[in-house]
Amino acid sequence: MRSKFHAGIVVSLAFLLFGCSPALYLPTSADAGHAGTSVDSLLIGREMYVKSCGSCHTLRQPERYSRSIWLQAMPKMQVKAKISVSDAKLITSFVLARCKPE
Repeated sequence: MRSKFHAGIVVSLAFLLFGCSPALYLPTSADAGHAGTSVDSLLIGREMYVKSCGSCHTLRQPERYSRSIWLQAMPKMQVKAKISVSDAKLITSFVLARCKPE
């Protein structure tokens, strides 16, 4: 009985923590225009962001950080995660398309 109660609490906490977190945006044509690229490229960048960055840490919402912060962090993460230059460009375009204004 007690283990079921604890399991219920764990599931409830997980739902609260992860169920209430904002979803990672899906690129729109407005985002593509802002980024100077295609929606398809941003979607690929999003997928790479989820796979490459999300495999090591919690994904950061692009709109929470400014362009300068993303541009400072990306080269370090590119090396650490062994991301190719072309993939890093796609990921960077994705995060910059909705970054926080400076």
